[in-house]
Amino acid sequence: MSLQTHDDDGAAEAVEAVGGTKARIVEAALDTLKTRGFAGASARAIAKTGGFNQALIFYHFGGVQNVLLGALDLVSERRLRAYKPAFEQAETLAELAGLAREIYREDLKNGYVTVLGEMVAGGMSDRELGRQVVERLQPWVEMVERKIEALVTGSLLESMIPPRELAFAIIALYLGIDMLSHLDGDRDRAESLLQLGIRTAPLAQALLSSPSAEAR
Repeated sequence: MSLQTHDDDGAAEAVEAVGGTKARIVEAALDTLKTRGFAGASARAIAKTGGFNQALIFYHFGGVQNVLLGALDLVSERRLRAYKPAFEQAETLAELAGLAREIYREDLKNGYVTVLGEMVAGGMSDRELGRQVVERLQPWVEMVERKIEALVTGSLLESMIPPRELAFAIIALYLGIDMLSHLDGDRDRAESLLQLGIRTAPLAQALLSSPSAEAR
């Protein structure tokens, strides 16, 4: 299963939804996060990246933190548009494991690994920012939760796996892989771990394919 990302079209739609000057500011904030990181994403740096007066950031967003959250919203919207259809169509663990590797590679290519890692890191030292970042991860947790429920229904694992908790753990693991890869600068271990998921998926699928006692 391959991703149909269409990033250019999706990005254009997302930016148009924000509108005009605000869209330009959000795009500049996104580019600044990619190149300078959270610590370097000041109003001055964002304005310099976008070629506008930094006063516009405070006029339209009230502060730097809000425009950085706007950049995270833009990334999330693009990622959901690009990845959700393939994720929902996947029917086996092998397909999902392969898709996870493709998503990681696309996130890396588009700079989303950097943006996610930087915003999570920024939220570690700012409780309110951290709460806002976690809130923006909820659509992903819910999407994974629905997929887990569909996969385990009628299997031996149905009564053993709490979908919500497992979905949260999967998202946390993915973010951890993102952040460690970003910090370390070595993508090989992340690729190796994702490849391990692909190799072990058939074994886990066998457990899911076994009917539960209630089903029998």
